[in-house]
Amino acid sequence: MANTGGTVVDSETTTPISKAARLVETNIQSDSKFPTIADLLHASSSVEYEQAIPSDWQVVTQQRLIPLPDALFEQYDLLECRCFMGLFPEIKRAWITVDHRLFLWNYEEESDFYSFEDQEQIIVSVALVQPKPGVFVDTIRHVLVVATPLEVFLLGVGYEPGKVSGARGNGGGEVALYATQISVPADGVAMTSIVGTADGRVFMSGNDGALYEFVYQSEDGWLTKKAKKINLTSTLASYFVPTFLGTRRDTPALSMAVDDQRKLLYVLMQDSSIKVFWLGVQGNEFVLAHHHKTIANSAALLCPQFNEGSDVAPFEIASIHVIPPSEARTLNLVVITSGGCRLYFSTVKRMQRFYETGAVAASSPPAQPEVFEIVHVRLPPETQPTLARTMQGRVPRQMLKVHTAFYHNGTSLLAHTWNEDHDSIIGAAPACAQILARVARQPRTTLAENSSITRVEGRTWAIAEIGSADGQGLNDLVTAASMPSRTFAVLTNVGVSILEKQRPVDMLRSLIARPALQDSQLKEFVSLYGLDETCAMCYTLLCASEFSQAYLDMQVANAARQILFEYGGVPHFVETPAFGTALTADPLVGAGTGASGNSASGAGVLGERIALSGRHNGLAIYLARTLQPVWGQLATVAKAGERGNSTRLHIGISIAELVDVQDKLRRLQHFINNNQRFIPDQINQMPLQPAGSARSTVDVTSCWNAEAASLASLYDLMVHAVEAVSFLCLMSDFNLPVISESVPDAQRQKLAGIQFSQLVCTDAGKQSCRDLILALINSQIKQDMSIDSISDVLSKRCSTMFSSSDVSLYKALEALKQASESEEGTDARDLASSALTLLTDIAGALSIEQLREICNSFEQLGQLNAIITLALACAAQSDPHGDAYKFWGDGAPENDPRESVYNKRIECYRCIISVMEKHRSSVLNANSLSKLPGADVLFHFALYDWLLDNDQSSLLFQIRSPHVEQYLNLEPRTLEKCDMLWHYYVHENRFGNAAVVQRQMACTQDFGINLAGRIEYLSLSISNAKIAIDMVRGGQTHMAGEVSEEDQINELAMILRDNEDQLEVAQVQLEIQQQLRNLGGHETLAGALDRRLFTVTELYEKFAEPMKMWDAALLIFKASNHDDPQMVEGVWRTILRTVLDDQQKTGLLAVASKVAQLGPRLYPSPAAFPLTTVAKILLDLAQERPAEYTFGYISDALVQAGVPYWAVFEALNSLYTKSVPTKTTTAMTKGRFGGGIGDMRSNTNDVSVMLAREVAALASRFVEISKGTGISSLADPLNTMADESGSSENGLPVNDVDQALSQYIVNATLHENVQLKNELQRVQENIRLIL
Repeated sequence: MANTGGTVVDSETTTPISKAARLVETNIQSDSKFPTIADLLHASSSVEYEQAIPSDWQVVTQQRLIPLPDALFEQYDLLECRCFMGLFPEIKRAWITVDHRLFLWNYEEESDFYSFEDQEQIIVSVALVQPKPGVFVDTIRHVLVVATPLEVFLLGVGYEPGKVSGARGNGGGEVALYATQISVPADGVAMTSIVGTADGRVFMSGNDGALYEFVYQSEDGWLTKKAKKINLTSTLASYFVPTFLGTRRDTPALSMAVDDQRKLLYVLMQDSSIKVFWLGVQGNEFVLAHHHKTIANSAALLCPQFNEGSDVAPFEIASIHVIPPSEARTLNLVVITSGGCRLYFSTVKRMQRFYETGAVAASSPPAQPEVFEIVHVRLPPETQPTLARTMQGRVPRQMLKVHTAFYHNGTSLLAHTWNEDHDSIIGAAPACAQILARVARQPRTTLAENSSITRVEGRTWAIAEIGSADGQGLNDLVTAASMPSRTFAVLTNVGVSILEKQRPVDMLRSLIARPALQDSQLKEFVSLYGLDETCAMCYTLLCASEFSQAYLDMQVANAARQILFEYGGVPHFVETPAFGTALTADPLVGAGTGASGNSASGAGVLGERIALSGRHNGLAIYLARTLQPVWGQLATVAKAGERGNSTRLHIGISIAELVDVQDKLRRLQHFINNNQRFIPDQINQMPLQPAGSARSTVDVTSCWNAEAASLASLYDLMVHAVEAVSFLCLMSDFNLPVISESVPDAQRQKLAGIQFSQLVCTDAGKQSCRDLILALINSQIKQDMSIDSISDVLSKRCSTMFSSSDVSLYKALEALKQASESEEGTDARDLASSALTLLTDIAGALSIEQLREICNSFEQLGQLNAIITLALACAAQSDPHGDAYKFWGDGAPENDPRESVYNKRIECYRCIISVMEKHRSSVLNANSLSKLPGADVLFHFALYDWLLDNDQSSLLFQIRSPHVEQYLNLEPRTLEKCDMLWHYYVHENRFGNAAVVQRQMACTQDFGINLAGRIEYLSLSISNAKIAIDMVRGGQTHMAGEVSEEDQINELAMILRDNEDQLEVAQVQLEIQQQLRNLGGHETLAGALDRRLFTVTELYEKFAEPMKMWDAALLIFKASNHDDPQMVEGVWRTILRTVLDDQQKTGLLAVASKVAQLGPRLYPSPAAFPLTTVAKILLDLAQERPAEYTFGYISDALVQAGVPYWAVFEALNSLYTKSVPTKTTTAMTKGRFGGGIGDMRSNTNDVSVMLAREVAALASRFVEISKGTGISSLADPLNTMADESGSSENGLPVNDVDQALSQYIVNATLHENVQLKNELQRVQENIRLIL
């Protein structure tokens, strides 16, 4: 068997109807996986035919024989030359030619026939083809091509299908022939075959071996005739060679077949070869693509048994049949031989056949075939009983004598000559049960068919299918519930035999129709098709149409019920077996089983599950197959309006198809309602348990509860589907295209994409129904029509779609309409209040579009408060669990199911805000805004957003809402919101919080604040932190929360220190930025300094050092208090050396100016302005430029740099102490300073002398200043050193200076430097005067 598992109950927390929908979709998908004919014919040959159950079952059965009318036999007696017969299934007629007379016989009405005798030539061929577009009037739906040896002419055919007439089905309808005056000469050629294409081309094969095309148009042209015959296969030379000198004729054609979808014409020649002509992508070409001349040899290579019996009868082809792409994408043609073999041809290359890629997809445009080859040989079924052949031993396969054949959609009918008076119709069709069983074991399986022989009276002339088999598919199990049986007409010289294809459901009906149904026969049937499928067939029989029910034997109905209720199985626990292990041994006990594969597979991991009964699974299968024609179709579609400027909604499914599905569902519903035993008695239907095991009552009850729940969900789905069809039919009756014009475009597009399945099962589908109902109600209201009648119809026909909330909605809408028509006053207000009361109770059920329309109505009535109340109620009721706020709080993750709820709440708020926008003057004030309800946090946030967008931020401070601070802290934080936040804190006297926000703004990278702005925020943060500290010390709490005064001061002090440090670094960063912009060409680097605040390390490594910005490097050293004397000395030397070497500057004077420039910014930082080091560098540079050096140069430069006198003295004195010359040096320099000041200036390379003179110059300058300003302000009369900060004590420690000068004088005396000694003594005297 194909599958042994029951349907497994899904434990997911979904709605019951969604589970039922998923079960339906699973069954539909399972049915769609039945292999195509191309999948089954992957081998080179096959000859597998299965024994039918019951054994006397026939593929086709003869329903009735319709004899030829006596009048036609009388005409046949008048035959003088030729008689031909055939079938026109398109118009339900058989055609018969007797010499020059043509008869169209309506075999449905038996004696009705139409005769055409308006010409005198012998008719050699006729064909019914499609008319060429634009040539004939609309009433001519077909064209009859009549060929005689002298001419070929066209007759227009008007056909009106008949209505249902009695038990025999459709009547033959009415046929009328119209003369068209369109003909072409035949030139003595007898046309043996005529075919037409879907676009109106007509091809004819002549007995001269040529192929012709009948080309016609509505009128003669200037250079073209109304009709002409074109020889498609002749060469240019043949037009210049006389007929009597012509060479041999080409082989004539026997028949032709057109593949309209692939644009191919197949021609069967008398020598059993086949030509393939390519008609072009547009169908207007004619190119010989292939000519297969060795068909018999090719078939023998694929199947050696093909040649059996060839010595008795030569190879001949009986007929050719096109395989449309809908049946098989990689197979094109079936050739049926006179021996009964079927040869399958393909124009697709071998590799493409194995991998059905886009090159052979059904949607691909047609292309000229590159190959034409046989891919499979199917041998005919045996015509002798198997036992007889076994007794005879190994004998060659009996060859058939097939002279007429039919093939379409997997079914083949072969007319085999039985004797002179009878033919045998050998039928073959896929054995779907066996195929499904094989697919379950091995996905890639081979074709298995059932075959049978039906004897008909007379010689067969033609076989045709009555009606269309498109969409039937190969699996008869699937189509039994939705499509009628296939019917065939077999035309013989006796009459028309009507054959009906037997499906598995017909087999079951014939089995249970017997007086005594034996369990063994039923078990055999169930073992083949499975219990699930058997139960599904029972539903098909019991829910047949009323017409079929009238002819359904009571025995069949009772037996079908018996199978469902007594053999339908019970739900039970099963162990999940290893792969391929059957769940149950007896197909009539336990879980439902089915060859269709709709039940769950028996493979899996060891465990337990509930397998539902076959009765349940059969219901699910039948319901799925009943719904399948409409399940995936769009319920409504958008089409362009009549003027083309707008779209309208139309019902996307034909009403006839919808009604047909609804009728079947209602019959199923009626059956379930009338059979209370649908869920069998649990005690009498206890499931069988393995020996030695015992199931508790709780386990058994859980199984039945699971089945009952699943059956209930399937029933609900069925009811919803019935009501959905009623709804669509109702919308069609009320002219949906006109109603949809009032629907907004966005909503119309949304409604146009709803499938029927969504309409039945999803909330979106139900909402679409409500939207359409509301549009219908609005259209009725606009026409001043009452809606009570529509409400009654909807309540009766669509009760699940039309709820009490809908009634309230429509009553409220009518109240609003009456209010708008009333004069302003108490009545209008009362009606509006009544409408608001109704709407507030059902606010959660309103869609956004409905809410907008209702809000517009309230606005027109001047009820602004009603809009706020209703919109907030709609938001709250749409989100009863607060999912929107949680979704927002979680950062609005993508693909979150809560997003839809959040979006709806936001749309509700927009309804309020849009009204406020229109009435700004009356609502944009603190008084009105303060009265708004405060419970909906999200609404307040949306409102604040709108205020900010409209430059009304000042109102936020006036509202005094507890949500303002939370709103301003929300992500995403913007510059505007942060500015408002610290202003809000200042407004609330919370300066500490303001300082924190301002520091965050200075340090953030999000808002595009430039560097100057960051420095400004830091300065403001410092100011607010200081104010906050003062307020705390004054007893005022500035920060939220219960924090002690000491902790608050410590926290604020830390904020203040951090801000001050950060500000100092930021100012260095600003200095670097200004220098970069002054240099030019570095705007990118300068811009980078705007993006954020850098650390001192980053400023040095990324900017100062690479760009050689040494001034900034010193500022960085100062800010970071960097302790690296060597690095600092190097930077100073680089700066001053650069200035000294600049030819455009004034040497040492420029160096002194540079020191004076940097000193005020760096001193007294020892890290950035090491005084002794700077003085030493100046000394070194002065030695290099003795000509530019003047006494006092170093001390003056340092004093101009803002260094106090005492500090300059200490630095110079320290250098002097380290550089006092030895006696040897004294001897070498003796006499150099004796020549006056000029000689001394020329020997300034003596460091100690230079330093002594620098100290003397410093002291002299101090004395001069002290004389002018007073000693009290300039000098410290004590020996107290100035403090490290160099504050106001800028004096000179005169005692220390006096002692130092004394030491310098002693050294000068020792070195015999009289000049220096005298100068130092004069300065010392002046110093002592100060003391």
